[in-house]
Amino acid sequence: MRTVDVERTIPAPAPDVFDWLTDVANYQRVPLVRRVTLVRPGDTAGNGAGAVRLVVTPLLRLTEEIVEYDPPRLMRYRLLKSVPPLRHQEGHISFEPVAAGTRVRWSSTFEIAAPFLAPMWTRMFLPVVRGGFIMVLRTAERELRGG
Repeated sequence: MRTVDVERTIPAPAPDVFDWLTDVANYQRVPLVRRVTLVRPGDTAGNGAGAVRLVVTPLLRLTEEIVEYDPPRLMRYRLLKSVPPLRHQEGHISFEPVAAGTRVRWSSTFEIAAPFLAPMWTRMFLPVVRGGFIMVLRTAERELRGG
């Protein structure tokens, strides 16, 4: 298993950043995201705990379930299905108010579920996942700044 950990400070209040990053519909405006679907709404909020979401990009297709939703502090998720197939330990996005806005930390631990050379394939895939997180965070920052 390998972990991708990305941190960025977004100059906006934590509730606004949390709402943007936990609403899967916003991901449709992220470069390279082809399609997003809220497959099943959450138990108490549309994108909250229990929600199942589908995200499709040219290199990745993910079906994820939100397992913890604590506005505006934390969202945790787990993968239900993916192409390529991944073994996923945990993913979470945490939000911390700071003087410059909100510090966001996005972390995911996974490996490619390959019958052979899984560590090599996983290492090769790390930049794809990291790049995806960065693109989402940049889009959120741009939109929350109003431009």
